[in-house]
Amino acid sequence: MDGGQKIDCFNIVMADGRRHVSHQFRCFLCGKKDGAKVHCVEECCIAPGGTKIPYFHVTCARQAGLEVSSDPDFVLACYRHANSSFVFRARLEDFMEIEIMRYSEKAQMKNLLKISNPMSWDHASRLFHSAVDVLRTLGWAWRWAEWWVESGDNWEPLIRDDQNEEEMTDKELKRVESTPESRCDDARRCRLAALGAALRNRDYDKIEGDDQEPLERALMAVMSTPSLVGPLKQKEKEFYVTWFSLAYRSGAPRLGFGDHKTPVASDSYCLHQADGSLKFELGARPLPGKTPPEKENGFFEPRVDEPDDFLQILTSGSPIKKKRQRQSA
Repeated sequence: MDGGQKIDCFNIVMADGRRHVSHQFRCFLCGKKDGAKVHCVEECCIAPGGTKIPYFHVTCARQAGLEVSSDPDFVLACYRHANSSFVFRARLEDFMEIEIMRYSEKAQMKNLLKISNPMSWDHASRLFHSAVDVLRTLGWAWRWAEWWVESGDNWEPLIRDDQNEEEMTDKELKRVESTPESRCDDARRCRLAALGAALRNRDYDKIEGDDQEPLERALMAVMSTPSLVGPLKQKEKEFYVTWFSLAYRSGAPRLGFGDHKTPVASDSYCLHQADGSLKFELGARPLPGKTPPEKENGFFEPRVDEPDDFLQILTSGSPIKKKRQRQSA
């Protein structure tokens, strides 16, 4: 009560402290049980690849690009149920929109990178901060790549007032058809999960020069995967790769990479089920982009045989513990 006026605290985080802090739930991103966690706004939501309701730390959800908002009420939505403006492709489009605004409505995307309209410090700052936000999301791909492969995303085309969606073709709407099987192949080809782990641990800093060409090759492979980012033109790909590379090399703490990364669990779904190796570290996996792409593969390096949990049913507990239990039985 406040001066005799009743205040509704139902939608305030921690209003129900016991349920939010309960250590029986893991954050479905970092895998840790400590701290306050919030479940998806959809009460009937089931975790991708699993059978339980997903809970998230708010900080982890923000960094990974999930929908977290508080206007007018607090809302946290998982990868499946997030508003279409929060999916990875939509974030890329919002980033590009910042640059498009520098040009007249008649400007063509093929002229996007030509020096015809000087860039102010204010505009460069907006681009840089947006690049950091998108790259930070990509640094969690070691986790959310599995959800994308299984469920895709709920991206929707932006229809202008002078357009009629029913009269437009899929090509005009920039729609990209995909299936779980085709997305699985795409994620493996561009090494999406491995790139997320490499970014998180700043593996491109370990050998001089890896933060240049190898990093750009790895980013270009992702930007050349239409099922994830849309049918981009070459100039658009180069624009994203340029700014994401700058954001990485800046070492901005807000990226959440290296010394600034969020701690994650070393068991449960943070491990590959096949061999118990860590998903969030490269381990024995080669650095994405280190090997030059094959000509016949376009922007993609030769196929790498590496573990992943794509299209697998999550198992409870630690793969390592289960292996030990089988050996001792």
